[in-house]
Amino acid sequence: MWLAIGLLIAGLIAIIVEFFVPAGGLVGILGAGCIIGSVVMVFVEHGSVLGSIFLLIALVVVPLLIIFYFKVFPRTFMGRRLILGEVQKREGGFASYTAEKYTDLAGKEGTVLTDLRPSGRVLIDSRKYSVVTAGEYIEEGRHVKVIKVEGSRIIVREGG
Repeated sequence: MWLAIGLLIAGLIAIIVEFFVPAGGLVGILGAGCIIGSVVMVFVEHGSVLGSIFLLIALVVVPLLIIFYFKVFPRTFMGRRLILGEVQKREGGFASYTAEKYTDLAGKEGTVLTDLRPSGRVLIDSRKYSVVTAGEYIEEGRHVKVIKVEGSRIIVREGG
């Protein structure tokens, strides 16, 4: 019986390790195999009554322990090291783009660095930008003009 309990605990540990180790699911599959093996071992060695009880215990305990672990883990030494503790707000300088960077681009001209099919890269005022066209294809090296800026989306048209 102790071997079956040991296999159950090893399976639980393997499933928890799977969340942190990039093993392509192999560790989790081994953990599930250990849990199934422990249940089968109890059925074979101790009969169907004790096996059924062990199965019910495993079906209840395994999810509860995993949930409990993830409730407690953020407060552990390792959890505090791995989980970001602060929120990244715009006021703190965290943003995917700044509106000031794009507002003065409307009407400016630039040179296409990569073919626009309809998106690509353009050089405007010695800076590279990701842009889109209105749907047309524009070859590399052509001159374009910014016709519209919507947030961080820069829309260009061929010509100058």
